Amino acid sequence: MKTPVKYFLFTIILFSSNLILAQHELQLVNIGDFTTTNGSIIKDCKIGYRTVGKLNIDSSNVILWPSWFDGTSENIVKPYNLPKWIDSTEFYIIVVDALTDGISSSPSNTVDFPEVTIRDMINSQYELLVNYLNIGHIYAVLGISMGGMQVFEWMVAYPDFMDKAIPIIGTPKQSSYDIFVWQTQADLINEAGANEDDINLAMRRVYDVCYMNCYTPSYFIRKVQPEGMNIWRNKTYNHMMNSKDYLAGLNAMLSHDIYRSASIDPENISNVIKADVLIIVSLQDHLVNPASSIAFAKQLDCTLVELTGDCGHIAVWCEANIIKEATSSFLK
Repeated sequence: MKTPVKYFLFTIILFSSNLILAQHELQLVNIGDFTTTNGSIIKDCKIGYRTVGKLNIDSSNVILWPSWFDGTSENIVKPYNLPKWIDSTEFYIIVVDALTDGISSSPSNTVDFPEVTIRDMINSQYELLVNYLNIGHIYAVLGISMGGMQVFEWMVAYPDFMDKAIPIIGTPKQSSYDIFVWQTQADLINEAGANEDDINLAMRRVYDVCYMNCYTPSYFIRKVQPEGMNIWRNKTYNHMMNSKDYLAGLNAMLSHDIYRSASIDPENISNVIKADVLIIVSLQDHLVNPASSIAFAKQLDCTLVELTGDCGHIAVWCEANIIKEATSSFLK
């Protein structure tokens, strides 16, 4: 009698595991010819996404989660990532690949891919949700880094579309230092020309610049010993993004400014925002400066969580427990 019971339990576990894997599988939707904010066309624009959780009958538990820069939906839904930042048990999370990330339409997979903006990213996501997934309203939008920039853009582009918004280590507008960091990387790629060896060398320097600003000096000194520097750098080079996709994402971030895209002065931003907002920043972030987000929070008088450790931009991993506590409380 015990063997059938064991077999039955094993079957249930296997079925559940396959269901979870199926949920996490990449879905690609062709949203047709997509017109960008500058009037260019992305032919047969494709948007990738993955889902986590179960959709309510009335679709009232949807959370949209756009991908971060140099990352994909796959990176986010990994079991050792998403649960760190949010209690997902009550929600249906749609993790979407932003334009330029190499999964959704990007220079590496689309002929004549035009220059795009953060607004274009969220416009394409709106098309996916409304016209293809039949979702006319979402409970929340949440994103990290460039995903956080997309959250800020969502708030001004479609203010009535969500109840809550959670930008994490993002910014509503690039600071001068942000532009300095992003433009330096863009210049390195542009100046490399078309020679493959030159591009590869340029991308190595681009990743050096990126990681120099991703960490704080004190954190980096603790984690990487001098004698292990070359080994550490070579590991980062093993996962380099396609240079054209990387440059397209850089250009989108360089032009990011929600006050310009919404045609509104910063002091009047509260007249536009309808969602309840939770902003999370890292005070020692050298890659996405927190000043603009802090000013936005003060202007809106919304909840602001300041991560105070020395991890810099990767505070989302170092102080994930603080983030999860804040997001879980805010969403409930």
